[in-house]
Formats: sequence, structure tokens, C-alpha cells
Amino acid sequence: MLGTLTGTVYVYQYSATNQTRIGNQLTMVISKTTGTGNKFSIAGTSPKCTGNCSRTGSVTSLAGKAMQAGKTLSAESYYNWTGKTTRSSQSLSWNLTVKHPKVAQILPFSYAGASPVRCDKEYKSYSAGCIMTKGQVAIGYDKGPYPSFARHVSEAQKSGLPGKTTALKRLKAGQSSAKNRSKACPSRLKRPSGLSCDEYPFASTQQGAYYGGGAGRTFSKCNIADKSYPVGAKGAKGYSACMIPQKENSAAGSDLSKFFKESRVLTGDPFYVQIL
Repeated sequence: MLGTLTGTVYVYQYSATNQTRIGNQLTMVISKTTGTGNKFSIAGTSPKCTGNCSRTGSVTSLAGKAMQAGKTLSAESYYNWTGKTTRSSQSLSWNLTVKHPKVAQILPFSYAGASPVRCDKEYKSYSAGCIMTKGQVAIGYDKGPYPSFARHVSEAQKSGLPGKTTALKRLKAGQSSAKNRSKACPSRLKRPSGLSCDEYPFASTQQGAYYGGGAGRTFSKCNIADKSYPVGAKGAKGYSACMIPQKENSAAGSDLSKFFKESRVLTGDPFYVQIL
């Protein structure tokens, strides 16, 4: 054996929800060499983007760089999303070749990014952008400005309804939030003055009352006296309703719509709900 080389390779990929430039970075941290392992060097690096993407700018070259203990070597490449409107996923990777003066062949290595990068321009009123599809995204509601709404969501989640540890999913194309809303908050439920009916899981999700199925439930202080909405019911299947201040309910709904747009949560996408 001529020697050994020990190190760690990291692949970083990054973009933003309001832009379509995608970064792809390869970083090598060489921690230890033995024997003639300190004679290894990089023969070449080649980045790759598969999907609707085209390279922009120059690529950092590591060709000829010595791979010695204590060194950190990095290369970067950038791409522009070339899609038009509909979402598409891009996969990023790096091909790396290593050589040694006493080894005849070039040694090939391949490293892939941890997550596909999805880009879209499906929101006409918002710029195109990208996300990492394996990342988790959550909307947070502060108890301060939303005391009644936050109490309802918190009690609903404590009763077993999804959203805190199990993701909600936005409705699929063709599904109707109105059907979820009318099932959870039928007109027969009396709305006290200044209050409106709040449903959970949200009407915009596949777990909503109509599509998710199950029975209704409610909680104390919700101002609902209906035998179809028992207090204290538990379980992951079903839905809840609660009468909360109308302005608070509308503002929370507006925040959810803004969150969907700015975080690029599209039809069918998972997301979580946190009470802060």
C-alpha cells in the first residue's frame, strides 16, 4: 500500500424562493494522510445540472490542487432555471477525478446533491423562484396577534389532528377549498356577533373536512353547541371548528396565502403549522 488519504466531501446547493439562480458547491476537507497519501492531487472537477437549467458564469477549477492534510478545497458553479411557468425539478452533482504519481489510472468519484431543486413561476403575482424539495417548510403563528386562532389550532393539534408533527398537504389541482369549508363550518352553526367559523385542518388542505373525512369536534370557549361537534374528541382523522374573532380569522387566512406564495408551497405540497 502506497498510503491513505482521509477526508470529507460536502455538496452544497442553494437558491432562493424569489430567484431562479441555482448554486452548486463542492467542498473537500482533507483531514489525514499516511505514507504517500499526501501526493494525491485533483485531476479535474466537472459540475452537472440535469433538468431545465443552463450554466452561467465560470466554474472554479480545482485541477492540479494538492490534496494534503489540513487543506480545504472548494469549487462552485451556477445555473439559471430555463423553465417557463410550470414547476420542474433539477438535480445537481459533481464528478471528481483524482490522480497519484505512482498510480497509472485516474480515480473517478461522483457526488450528488441531497435534494432536487424545484423551480416554478406558477404564481402570476410573484416572481419565479426555487426550493429544495426535501426541505421541510412551516408557517408559524404568534399567539400575540392571534390569541383565539392560535388557541384553536393548538387544541386541535393536541387532540390528534395533523399539522404539527405530521404534515398537512395543499389541495390537489381540481379540489375545492369551499367543499372543505362548508363541511367544517355549515351554515347551521350559529355565528355570534363579531365571530366567524374557523376550521382546522385548513380548508386549503387535503386533510380538510370534506377530503380528509372523519367526524367534527370542537373545544371549550369555541361557542359551538352542536351534537355533531363534541368537546373532547380525539384522533388523527376528522376536523374541528371554532368561533373566533372575524378580523383575526381573516388575517390568519391572509398570512397563510402569503406563506404559500413566498415559500412556494404549491398544489399537493406538504407543510407544517407551528404555534409560537
